[in-house]
Amino acid sequence: MLDHLFLDAVGVLRAAIDSSLLEHVGQDDRLVYDLLNGDLVWETSVSLPGDGDPPRVSADLSLDWPSWSQVAWRNLMAGEEVEDQPEVGVEIVFRAQRLARRPPLGQVMRALPEESPGFGPDHLTRSAPVLEEAFSDDGSVPEVAVEVAYEGAYRLPLPTPDATGGGDPMPFPGWGVQRPSTGDALSRLGATRQVSAALEATLTALAAWLASTLVRLADLDLDYLPPPEEDDN
Repeated sequence: MLDHLFLDAVGVLRAAIDSSLLEHVGQDDRLVYDLLNGDLVWETSVSLPGDGDPPRVSADLSLDWPSWSQVAWRNLMAGEEVEDQPEVGVEIVFRAQRLARRPPLGQVMRALPEESPGFGPDHLTRSAPVLEEAFSDDGSVPEVAVEVAYEGAYRLPLPTPDATGGGDPMPFPGWGVQRPSTGDALSRLGATRQVSAALEATLTALAAWLASTLVRLADLDLDYLPPPEEDDN
């Protein structure tokens, strides 16, 4: 079952990426459903406009809607209690490639903050850099790439009574806020709209941060190889 909330989040993030004038790299966006555990994952890759093919810098972005969060969200909307607040997993991997030599990692890491800007109480946390070296058939002129990943989760904001549109509000267990009463369809619709609006604001800000981080990475004085020549055949 595809949750409209997750698909709304994907649509908002795609629109925010397009508004930031980023270009999609390679294949189209991918929406993957895990038949074994029920997880939903959306993936895309973006780069700065006019940065070549393949681009010098790019970002791989994924949203993960785990099955337990799907169940928790449906239970909340049905007026049932849940133990853990539903969340959407977020991963962004920044990549600089076509490098002629190993870059100064200190310079690269200074351009990438330890954490993303906060969305609610959450942040994406930076991981250690990963270096790749690819050699040609004769073993000369290696092509180097460096990747730095940010990982974290966005805990869905909990609806407040102002958005429920009626009904006797009851507290979300342990969270100090309220949820719509059981069986109140209008209340659940208002709650979903409120969470969708918060998602839109958060993911739009995330796309803007992604674009600005790509610009900082591209502005570094690194030695790049020329783009590969196109095959005319």
